[in-house]
Parts: sequence; C-alpha cells; structure tokens
Amino acid sequence: MYKRYKFKHKETIVTVLLKDERYYQPVIDGILEARRIIEDQISRDPYFLIAYEPYNEVKDAKLEFTDDIITEMFKASWLANVGPMASVAGTIAGYAVNYAKKSGADFAVVDNGGDIAMFGEERLTIGVYAQKLKVGFELNPSDMTDSIYSICTSSGTIGHSVSFGYADAVTVFSSNPAIADAFATRICNEIGKDYGKSEIKEVLERFWMDEFIDGILVIKEEIIGKIGRVPRLKKVEFDADLITKG
Repeated sequence: MYKRYKFKHKETIVTVLLKDERYYQPVIDGILEARRIIEDQISRDPYFLIAYEPYNEVKDAKLEFTDDIITEMFKASWLANVGPMASVAGTIAGYAVNYAKKSGADFAVVDNGGDIAMFGEERLTIGVYAQKLKVGFELNPSDMTDSIYSICTSSGTIGHSVSFGYADAVTVFSSNPAIADAFATRICNEIGKDYGKSEIKEVLERFWMDEFIDGILVIKEEIIGKIGRVPRLKKVEFDADLITKG
C-alpha cells in the first residue's frame, strides 16, 4: 500500500505517492534540481519563459524521456507547436520520478497540478476533473511501460494556467511527460467554444501522433472524445482534498 505526501515550493505544488518513505527525499531532490535547471535556463534565455511558440528546432526527436530536461522541453515544444514552458509541470514530475527510480524505488507517482508521472506495478484509479462529468479510469500495471509513464491534463475552464481553448479537460497519455504535457496544452487550445462531437473528433485526428502519444481524451461539457489507447472510463467520486491544487 502506498502513502500520500504533499509538497509545495514556489509555483510547484505536488502530490507524491510512495510505498516506501525513504524515497520521498529523492523525489523532492528531483523537483528542486529540475527547477534549478529550468530557472538557470530562463536566466540565460528569458524568452524561454514567455514564448508561446517553438523557437529551437529539435531534429530526429525520440520518444524517450531523458535527464536533459531543457532539450526535452524544446523537443516537446517543437512537436506540439507550443512554447517550451507548456511542458514544465510534466517535465518536473518526470524528472522527480526518475530520481526516485534511480534511488531504488519500485513505485512512485508525482502529480504536479494534474500532470502526472509514475512508474511501478500498482493498480491506480485516476479521476479527470471536469465541470459536469465525474469520470476517471483505472490504470493497470499492464498499461504501464518499463520506463516512466505520464498522464497530463490541461483545461480551458478550470485552474489558473494559461489556455486559449474551451475544453473542460484534455488528457494525453504518453511515456514522455514533457510531450504529454505539451500536447495536452496544444490540443486544449484547439477546442473552440462552440465545438461539438464532430469538431472534437477532427481535432483528435489532426493531433494524433502514434509515435509519441498512446492516447488522447477530451471532455467538453457532456461530450467525451478519445483516440488511441485510452483506459476504459468509469464514473468516480471526487474527494476535493485529493486534488493537487494551490
């Protein structure tokens, strides 16, 4: 059975799930190290913080998530056609989970404000917070890869993050948390105010990239759209205290 921890540092607010509390400090070390790397990049290149479009091409992009997180953020930016900071939360979560894994943990989850990175064999129920629908899914060990796995969500109607779209939730599944976060942001931006099922289907088909993304889920009011390998949805009850928020 796992334990739940909360941690806050500056803008980063996370929920951590671990079976062994010895790996809590490596997770925190990973979060702080990732923030240091990103803050150093911003001090050298202030445009990195404010860009809404990619400006550093990454050729021959690969799915693998590495510890070179600035390159990972540029890669995600280039693939999803968003600014590099669109992937910051997922990137920090992934880096922290990798820290725990390298320290010997066999299970870790970091939820960075709805952008989740994880690894290990543990059955989990994850809720997708939307305005009208209370839905979620059960993630089985068989759904996971040998490396870390990520489930990142962006919303145009909930939360304080910048979004230009109107989806209640766009959730992207990928083994690369930077890519998942960037595409969740981009796809959410594409969901218009009056979009219905057909328009949402067109957006899903346009942004589907099997090489980098396992699946995409879109929730807008009472409409659910999905493409690719998305776990079976089910009704869930939300405990507000379990939602990672500021």
